[in-house]
Amino acid sequence: MSRKTAHILASYDIHDPRRLARVAKIMKNYGERVQKSVFECNLGDEHFARMKDRVDSVIDHAEDSVRYYFICDKCIDNVDVVGLGRGFAEDSDIAII
Repeated sequence: MSRKTAHILASYDIHDPRRLARVAKIMKNYGERVQKSVFECNLGDEHFARMKDRVDSVIDHAEDSVRYYFICDKCIDNVDVVGLGRGFAEDSDIAII
């Protein structure tokens, strides 16, 4: 069985500092922080669903916003970074326990 990994750019705007810290902590388990509220993740379907469910359980749907952008393999080659940082990094397989 083939496991497809998706390149996901996750960004969020969380209004409560406590929820903000909790969402950041969750995201750190699944990807790499590239800006204060932006993470790049390389995840299979199962890990993405788990991350999304965990974030969904923390946020206030009336105040907060989380966006997930799926970036195709071809588009990854076109990521242009100016200043500090680097483009999408290929992660090795990870296991989150």
